[in-house]
Amino acid sequence: MQAPPNFIRNNEEWIIWLLEVEFSGSATPWDLSSRTGIPLDAIHDNFLYMERVGLLSIDRDPAKRYPEEIARVNLTKNSRKICDELKIRPDPGDLF
Repeated sequence: MQAPPNFIRNNEEWIIWLLEVEFSGSATPWDLSSRTGIPLDAIHDNFLYMERVGLLSIDRDPAKRYPEEIARVNLTKNSRKICDELKIRPDPGDLF
């Protein structure tokens, strides 16, 4: 498990950051779960929310069931914009 940078505010930003910086835009749920320490069933809920709001595209495996049906998650144009904003966001410790 790796701790998020201090400028990351929630799981969704953490997932976007990792996908961009460490996984070149695409990863398996297991890779993200092991990197963040978020249990697979909990991160699954984050993925579904992020897909609904246009922050991820999801590749599904129709032969599998919850939570293993998600084979890969991918950044979208919207999530890449958020990542660009994260790259210039100051660390909260730098503000004081």
